[in-house]
Amino acid sequence: MFSLSFAGRVACAELPCQVPVFPNVLLFLNRLLAAAKLKQRQLTNSGGASFSLGMENFSERLADGRVDRRSALEFLKEPSPISLGERAYKTRCALHGNKAYYAVNAAITYSNVCEALCPICSFSRREGADGAYVLSAEDAYERAKKFSAAGAEEVHIIGGIYSKLPLEYYLDFVRAVKRADSRLNVVAFTVSECALMSRVSGKPLEQIFDLLLEVGVNALPGGGAEIFEESIRRQISPNKLTAQEWLEAMRAAHKRGLRTNATMLYGHIETPESVVEHLFRLRELQDETGGFKAFVPLPFRRGKSAVPSKGSGVYDLKIVALARVVLDNFAHVRIPITHFGDRLAQVLLNFGADDIGGTHWVEEVASSAGAERIDRTEAFMRGVIQDAGFEPVKGNSNYV
Repeated sequence: MFSLSFAGRVACAELPCQVPVFPNVLLFLNRLLAAAKLKQRQLTNSGGASFSLGMENFSERLADGRVDRRSALEFLKEPSPISLGERAYKTRCALHGNKAYYAVNAAITYSNVCEALCPICSFSRREGADGAYVLSAEDAYERAKKFSAAGAEEVHIIGGIYSKLPLEYYLDFVRAVKRADSRLNVVAFTVSECALMSRVSGKPLEQIFDLLLEVGVNALPGGGAEIFEESIRRQISPNKLTAQEWLEAMRAAHKRGLRTNATMLYGHIETPESVVEHLFRLRELQDETGGFKAFVPLPFRRGKSAVPSKGSGVYDLKIVALARVVLDNFAHVRIPITHFGDRLAQVLLNFGADDIGGTHWVEEVASSAGAERIDRTEAFMRGVIQDAGFEPVKGNSNYV
């Protein structure tokens, strides 16, 4: 039976955090529980499947060690997210106490011209199409200078897969940002873009990573992971790296000293099985390299895409909570406020997340698919965290 111990103060002696009652979360969760119980009765009365047995044994099944694939799948299929969320909340508290992280940062998207033309994407343009653009190094300098003056401490740089850009273009772009403010933490280029640099230059991927480090890249983002299941991947991003190529590129980056994030795009045509497999492949690579800083779940927004969307608030809660429980070797679960919005981000901090991402000024990719465009301030970010009952901690994507 769900009680005030979860949404209010967690009655658990080993937890370092004491979270005050968050009435909106409590009301929301109690409504979810009531709906789940009704659904459970309907399933039972109709002779349908019941998931209650797995959740009743939830604590016991985790107490013996790491959660396995079968258990993770059962947890994801459970109608109610409450029990899974409670466990995820306890895990995030054990790791981070009452702290929740944020950053003051900005985005520079150097081009929307993309040859991959993923069916899930609302942002990309063909070369020469209306609205297509490629920024110059001087554009990068001017934008970085402006962002730095406004208080940004970090810049994220990504763009499309465009083979006409030479390797030196990317290196000069980073140099320009660093010239604007050498103190800026630069998180730049997905491994899909890095693989393109390797292809167009003829240099090994490992050398590409070394060159990026030399010009001032501090970390890589985790984009391009999508969903690892190849049958789904071929439908949503057929012209990008395969799952194995993405994982191998991340392995190489970690070996060269570049830390990265890891993402998962969900809420489209994925299956519960593919979600679980994605998480476990990430966990296995993290066991090997330890190079992932944070897991970043990304809810799919349909925008102009023909790919159907099946997102929901309950599904968001399940995905974040399951990630926190399965990815026991990831220090952080980041839920970008640019993707989830401030209200859902507050709820997700109670479901295993510990980082709401950054201000991310001039974000273009998620907003092109319908995410709300807001110029968030540092005060706004701190307020979101405080209103959720947590202690805001400013850092950057490297958590320093």
